[in-house]
Amino acid sequence: MKGKILDFSIQSNTGIISAEDGKRYTFVGTEWKEQAIPARGNNVDFEVNEQGQATGVYLELITSPASAKPVTSTQGNPLNLSPAAQENLNKAKEVLNKWEQGEANYHQAIVTCFKKYAVFSGRARRSEFWFFQLFCFVATLIFAYAGRKSEFMDMLGILFFFATLLPIIAVTVRRLHDLGRSGWLVLVTLIPVVGVLLVLFWATQDGNPDHNQYGPSPKADAET
Repeated sequence: MKGKILDFSIQSNTGIISAEDGKRYTFVGTEWKEQAIPARGNNVDFEVNEQGQATGVYLELITSPASAKPVTSTQGNPLNLSPAAQENLNKAKEVLNKWEQGEANYHQAIVTCFKKYAVFSGRARRSEFWFFQLFCFVATLIFAYAGRKSEFMDMLGILFFFATLLPIIAVTVRRLHDLGRSGWLVLVTLIPVVGVLLVLFWATQDGNPDHNQYGPSPKADAET
């Protein structure tokens, strides 16, 4: 009998098939005879046992009447993977692309902040601010840990702190500008705890998408 998989749960290892006779049949993962994981929309061939459950579930072979050979399309699928395997491969590619894009943004943020070492004019996106803060925070933790065992590393940690203090202030000012706020509000951080938390809260907000008194939107510039 032929049908189409409506759903398959990896957690329960069970699935549902909508058959050509208009009925629905459940099947367990042990009855799936392909290597790829069952996926919704797969056309399948199967049998039905006495309990009304699908058994011996295979992917349906689409044949050409002229040659009676399986017809497969290699466009976008050069490895001739099954539909389920190709879908999983496409998802993996999407995750990899997003990771690579995030890594590129991370490196770009660090380079930009050092290039604009003492630039207090203009605007900065959230990614530029937060990626640079993350870089400084992780580096500080590393120096703090290494400084317990080495006075030299402790000295480097102190030098790193003072070397990154000015660009941190500068990118914070530019981030405030992106929100349409005055850069002088960075002085709020002099208020213990509360001031720092307030500035960090502001930094989480999306910037003004339009041109403001501090310049054009950096997000618009990145998209053009």
